[in-house]
Amino acid sequence: MKKDIVFKICGKDTAISYNILRLSKFEKAIGQSLFFVMSAGGVLKAMDINFTLAGLAYGLKNELTIAEAAELVQKHCDEGGLLDDINDAIYRAIVASGLFIKTDAGETVKETK
Repeated sequence: MKKDIVFKICGKDTAISYNILRLSKFEKAIGQSLFFVMSAGGVLKAMDINFTLAGLAYGLKNELTIAEAAELVQKHCDEGGLLDDINDAIYRAIVASGLFIKTDAGETVKETK
């Protein structure tokens, strides 16, 4: 399942989402399992700049290189944005992928606005 999460980067609405292939590329880039990252406390430990760059690079509709993602993040921050703006969207898109988090009833957590 792939669900777009819309957020603002550099003042523009941008959609981010993941399927299994994109998540695999993301894991390879950060050198750890997203199962670990999504576990209790793991996400806070893992959210470094490499997490942000890889998450952005592989989550956008038109995939970016890590260098292109770094330029976009730098521009966003230069314009007053924060890494947390991007990390929040990445986290919500991972959850919206439906691959990692389930409710007690076994249903996938759905993104709500």
